[in-house]
Amino acid sequence: MTTFYTGPASQADPARQQPMEDMARERRSSAEVFSSVDMQILLDGGIERFNARNAAYQLIRRDPHMTFGAGHPFDLTRKEMREKTMIQVRRYIEVSRTLKEPLLKRLYVECMAELSESFSMRLYVHDMLYRTSITLFGTEAQKAKFLPDVDDYNVFGCFAMTELGHSSSLRDLETTATFDQETKEWVINSPTLTSTKWWIGMAGQTATHTVMVCQTIVNGENIGLNWVIVPLRDPKTGRLVPGITAGDIGSKAGRQGLDNGWIQASNARVPLDHLLMKWTQVEPNGDVTPPPHPAIVYATLIPERITSVSAIRVLLGQSVTIAARYGVVRRQGPVNQQIIDYQSQHVNLLPIVAGLYVYSFVEKHLYARWDGLQELSVKDPMAYVAQLPDIHSVSAGIKAVAMWWLADSLELCRRACGGHAYSAYNAIAGHLGDMGVLTTGGGDNFPMAQQLSRYVLGCVERGLKGKKNDGESAQFLNKASTYASKSSFAAKSDADYENLHTYLELFAVLTVKLSSRLSAKLSVGGKAAQEDNWNNNMVDLIQLSKLYTFYNVFETFAASLAKLKGTPSEKLVPVILKCGVLFAADLARRDAVEVGLEEGFMTGDQARAVRSTVYRLAKELRAVVVGLTDALGFPDFILKAPIGRADGDIYNAYFDVVTKAPDCFQVPYFEKEIRPILVKGKL
Repeated sequence: MTTFYTGPASQADPARQQPMEDMARERRSSAEVFSSVDMQILLDGGIERFNARNAAYQLIRRDPHMTFGAGHPFDLTRKEMREKTMIQVRRYIEVSRTLKEPLLKRLYVECMAELSESFSMRLYVHDMLYRTSITLFGTEAQKAKFLPDVDDYNVFGCFAMTELGHSSSLRDLETTATFDQETKEWVINSPTLTSTKWWIGMAGQTATHTVMVCQTIVNGENIGLNWVIVPLRDPKTGRLVPGITAGDIGSKAGRQGLDNGWIQASNARVPLDHLLMKWTQVEPNGDVTPPPHPAIVYATLIPERITSVSAIRVLLGQSVTIAARYGVVRRQGPVNQQIIDYQSQHVNLLPIVAGLYVYSFVEKHLYARWDGLQELSVKDPMAYVAQLPDIHSVSAGIKAVAMWWLADSLELCRRACGGHAYSAYNAIAGHLGDMGVLTTGGGDNFPMAQQLSRYVLGCVERGLKGKKNDGESAQFLNKASTYASKSSFAAKSDADYENLHTYLELFAVLTVKLSSRLSAKLSVGGKAAQEDNWNNNMVDLIQLSKLYTFYNVFETFAASLAKLKGTPSEKLVPVILKCGVLFAADLARRDAVEVGLEEGFMTGDQARAVRSTVYRLAKELRAVVVGLTDALGFPDFILKAPIGRADGDIYNAYFDVVTKAPDCFQVPYFEKEIRPILVKGKL
């Protein structure tokens, strides 16, 4: 039973004592179940990464160029935030050149990305999008020519794909690269206003070069989309090069330290070898060797989609840590209980914590799979090409499904903190602004989900016909006939509903049943009606992509946990598995039960049992919520939210931040605007 301080106020600070006692008690409660340090080591990927992460945090915390000093980042203007972000980028380059340990160097940038989304995106645009485009599409000679300047930061690169009138719809892009055989150059043009490259990170003020997606024209024939390296600014003067007009897009909902911009090309000329030619070759005489598969052009989008999953760990991990800590120290209600004990709180927050654990394993698997494919592209290019359709589709689907969940979950975290999360100083509002781009950037979620749906329809059809699916994610659909024959959901007892494989079967069966129903609807009227049929069933097609993604997420999660058997981390499996079941049940109640009822596969009692499982497991895991969120490993200076302080002293910290805010005690416009109203005759 909780003991409350009842002495006079002079003997203690109630605003500090009770919250800190609550936080300490919560940590003791969690420690009785598992070690949060052991859990963090597992989530970090081992003791070496754990130690390197802590060393990186120390490097950053002690460096005034990297941190935000006595002020608060949310008080910076857009101009100030841009400058501060470039100070951080410059300092990162200086420090990283001195770091001899590759692991520390990698964790240094990862931890800085946790501190600032704007910093993260500036480095991401240069290192991931620009550099990866060259490594994916460039020949060995081109990589030898261009990559040294990229790696030494002699240039700043960006990635120019999306256009004002077409966003990321690649087939509709208008920018052209026309081969001038006489001069052996590419002539780059933005023929219309809608062809203006738009939302291009770092193009506004910083980038000296871009890799631009262009409709490629040779001998008057459009040979498809290709990637062209185009100079934007002189690295010595910062002036735009001839033929290029570029500017800043201006204020955004978030990431104000990133200079998103626009680019227009007007007969800009670049040499022949600026077209990246690993897969598509154009000879000086105009001869063209096309790529072995048209999907290759999409390859550079795959790592972008995979890295979006990292935003779950960074943005949502921080937000739910803040919300959970606030929930255990904030007391309110008839008996002054901790607000996280209200069902409306823990039933919303604990599935988010659980989802973070599930996606942490999925993220590692996706990166490992992509790294393996990159190695395969060198050893066996045709085998690499054969695997692209599966990972292209799966990465599109998981990007859409995970980012929708991220957006919804961040808003739940904000609501869980009441009015205090509306304050920019408590970070969650900033996370909402920063993540907004993720449901559209790198491909809008709705088209992404439909790309996966189209793939799933084909895989289910093959499975039902007894044909083999070769894609890694579609292996379970080789048993499509078995799933199609199941007439009812087998779950009956609490033990069934707390078994992860119950939900794997549910997602698999509903994927097959919904796909079969949609295939029948889409075939009505033949080819002439295909487009209308697709549009008229679009919502259900998106639902299909969710079910397929859920299956793959939990199949990956289950396989990852199985690998922990016989390792020191095996002792952590029970609590992680409970997180997985809670998350699966929560997704099922939100996005699968309705389909199950419509298909006649589930009963009303079973639907209620799924919901009851969510309530029960959320309440059980609430007891270790501080341990689970501590294991995510974010220090206070990374969280930047006084109501999320690790020691629980939230009210003093919050008040201190507010009283140090600009103009907290001044009214700069009193004489000009307020006094004339109050003093009669002065209006």
